[in-house]
Amino acid sequence: MSKPRAYCSDDYAGLEFDGGSFYYGYEHSICTTCGKKTGSGTEYCEIDEHEDREWCFVADIEGTPEIVIPMSKLGIGSDMFDVNHCLMIGIGWVLTKYKPEIKKALDE
Repeated sequence: MSKPRAYCSDDYAGLEFDGGSFYYGYEHSICTTCGKKTGSGTEYCEIDEHEDREWCFVADIEGTPEIVIPMSKLGIGSDMFDVNHCLMIGIGWVLTKYKPEIKKALDE
């Protein structure tokens, strides 16, 4: 197993590990008007050209569909720039959702 790699900046934070990654920040966002995912690094929605977008937490775990949680659904308040906190809360939601599967894997 490779060593996990954590990284952060003013507008994103992430954790990469064998078999997946967690990310929170501007590179993954949704349009606040139409709710569609905006392109990576795009400053506006490609559908309605609206500039207001919401940053997202993204979990990409091998063998599961990508999990995308908008900042407003993380339940942390309104500071989208507290990237480390948003990342940790997102990881907590993923661990809560997949707790039975994690326990089963550890028991094997």
